[in-house]
Amino acid sequence: MIAITNKDLPKKISLLVLGVALLVLVGWWLQLRVLTSILPGLPSMKANTALGFILLGGALYLREMRLPQTRWWKLLALLSLVFASLLLSQFVFNLNLGIDQALFPDNFGDVQEGLPGRTSAPTAVAFVLLALAMLTENRLKDRHRQTMILVVLLLGLSVFFSYPFSWVYGTSLFSYTGMALHTSVLIVLLAAIMLLEMKQRGWVDLILANNAIGQNTRNLLAAALVTPFLLGWLIFWLQSRGVLQAGLASSSYAVLVMLFLGAVIVLNAVNLQTAETSQRLLRSNLASTQQQFNALVQNSPSAIILKSTQGQYQMVNLPFEKLVGLPADQVIGRIAEDIFSSELLPKVLLSDQQVLSSKQVVSFEAQARLEGEKRSYLCTKFPMFDANGDLVSIGAIWTDITEQKKLAEHLGQKNEELERSNKELEQFAYVASHDLQEPLRMVSSYMQLLESRYRKDLDGDALDFINYAVDGAQRMQRLIQDLLSFSRVGTQGQPPEPVDARQAVDDALQNLKVRIEETGAKITIADLPQVVADKNQLAQVFQNLVANAIKFRGEAAPKIRISASQVDGFAEFSIKDNGIGFDAKYTDRIFVIFQRLNSRELYEGTGIGLAICKKIVERHSGRIWVESKPGKGSQFFFTFPLVPELPPDYALDAQRETQVWQQPQNDESAQQRADRML
Repeated sequence: MIAITNKDLPKKISLLVLGVALLVLVGWWLQLRVLTSILPGLPSMKANTALGFILLGGALYLREMRLPQTRWWKLLALLSLVFASLLLSQFVFNLNLGIDQALFPDNFGDVQEGLPGRTSAPTAVAFVLLALAMLTENRLKDRHRQTMILVVLLLGLSVFFSYPFSWVYGTSLFSYTGMALHTSVLIVLLAAIMLLEMKQRGWVDLILANNAIGQNTRNLLAAALVTPFLLGWLIFWLQSRGVLQAGLASSSYAVLVMLFLGAVIVLNAVNLQTAETSQRLLRSNLASTQQQFNALVQNSPSAIILKSTQGQYQMVNLPFEKLVGLPADQVIGRIAEDIFSSELLPKVLLSDQQVLSSKQVVSFEAQARLEGEKRSYLCTKFPMFDANGDLVSIGAIWTDITEQKKLAEHLGQKNEELERSNKELEQFAYVASHDLQEPLRMVSSYMQLLESRYRKDLDGDALDFINYAVDGAQRMQRLIQDLLSFSRVGTQGQPPEPVDARQAVDDALQNLKVRIEETGAKITIADLPQVVADKNQLAQVFQNLVANAIKFRGEAAPKIRISASQVDGFAEFSIKDNGIGFDAKYTDRIFVIFQRLNSRELYEGTGIGLAICKKIVERHSGRIWVESKPGKGSQFFFTFPLVPELPPDYALDAQRETQVWQQPQNDESAQQRADRML
């Protein structure tokens, strides 16, 4: 349907009517024929007609102003009705009330009906009907008011289109009506705007509809109404210049009108054929889509329903039929009280009320028996709206979650078992830290005591055996301590908090101070950010990685660079060295507990340091990886979350470096300095 999209259009039309009428009155006052007639030789708009347009146009304008007091436009409309009735009564009762030339004398000589200055009868009828239609708003039915306005519209159009016919055929059709050309135009405008303003316009909406039928109807009306008018003007122009004679002009006009209208009919038939073909294709596609939709709904593993806002079921699928144990024909049109058992009914009714009141999605869990087996369902109900946003129905999907519930229960049991296992591991760690280490200390101590007391009585093999036993006990102690550290990463860690990564690096390097000085390692640090972490564990990651870089060094003194960058809310740390490196195929293996790439004779350690790093990083929702080549050194990467309060434009300066550790100039080791001080 087409509505008046420009709310100011009625006001503009009423102002146009008022302006034209005032110009006509000025023409009568100044006796200027050019203002009372459109073209020379055409009838003029009478002064009373202009006055009638002023009353009607003013009433329409005041009505559109929507003033609090409505009596002003109604008063003007009533005056218009009275004035038009007086004009019409002169024709009905053959009277002369003396109002034809009350305003101005008619000296232009275009006399109709033999009475100078008299408004034509069709004009008076149009004024009466327009005033009645305006005054009876909200009193008469729209179809009755529509009929009155339609009569006025047809009357104005018939007079308007009579002019080109008169010029073509040489017959002054307008002389029988007495209505001026611009009078008919203003009448058509007033009638059209009043017709479009009506709320219920009936068949008029068919013409104004935004669809193919409305478009086709408007095209045909335009061709039927405008074409004769334009051809009439064309024939008149050719005849006035002597190109066509009177008889030839009449026949040419008739032939052209028939040919053009015939072409319009054929073109319309082609358009209808195209539209019919498109409609058949659309119907076919719609039917196919409907079948696919029905198949989708019916074959869905979930029960799907659609019910009205009053609670009647409108559509159900096969799983729902199985759920309630009733066929679709016994469900459609019925309400929940007729379908569900007393156990399910309260939840169903409550959820319906919640959807209707909140107009939002509502979910609940329920149990029902399906083929004798108790099943669990998650029912999700949702509102469905029409194009105007009004709630028209309720949709619901019943999803069988029995297996998911069983899986959740199974996972719960596994979690409980895992929790018990973790507690047992914690207990084991406690035992390992105390009870297991004590016998090892005793073995190591007594073996060392045996060596010191009976060294002179033992041969070389016996001393070697004692050393092996002591070394094994010490390695066992280190292994237990490392296992204890690994187990405590998740159980005894501190809650993450904002930490200055540079401070964590300084703590780690302070713990490695002696080893750094002994090896002459040179360590440079770029700009480091604040991260959310357990400070001690972050320092442990730096310490383990730097210690590895020093341990697995090449012939040259170790060179280690620590830097960081920002990636998607995380700080990505990098520790790069110039050590021996390793083959990339062992990248994943080195983070596994007790996995070693080198023999214990060459490089000491239990092979658990990188596993601890990985566990710490993953505890902080980060990840760790490495890039390395044999003989080219290694570069370890790991991520920690940045502090959320950092500004969006926060950036790290990777070029700013601070040298924090370097081998002393005299190359004196820590042991040498200790001996010298003693």
